[in-house]
Amino acid sequence: MIEKLNLKDKDRIVRKIYKNYKKAQLDMIYMSQHYNYYPQIDLFKVRETSYGSADQKMLNQLEKKERLEDYVRIVNQIHSQLSNETFTFIENEYLNFYDINWYIPLYSKATYYRMKHKALNELLEVVLIFWDEEELMQL
Repeated sequence: MIEKLNLKDKDRIVRKIYKNYKKAQLDMIYMSQHYNYYPQIDLFKVRETSYGSADQKMLNQLEKKERLEDYVRIVNQIHSQLSNETFTFIENEYLNFYDINWYIPLYSKATYYRMKHKALNELLEVVLIFWDEEELMQL
């Protein structure tokens, strides 16, 4: 699959992976600050009709939290499988995206694109260990 994709398609897939990764991290922070996962009863708000919906809402939030934690855990495992050079490139290009021209003081444009090809190929090979092609295309 990786051989069929051009650089633009690979870049689009990796950007989507890291967009979801950052969103998952922010959602986990938000959920940890705004939701209490311990059972509690507010005697002034308990009603027969709304009690069941509160249980379902809590279950949905727990499931969502588990999905987010799994996604973040998988991406962190992917990072641990990458070489240092590839991770540094991925970190500068996708994770800490502050400056479009971060590579100019370090590399020439040809070296940058050579490294980008290498880094994206390595990253997608490791990603295919954790997700299959259909899941990757659905991102």
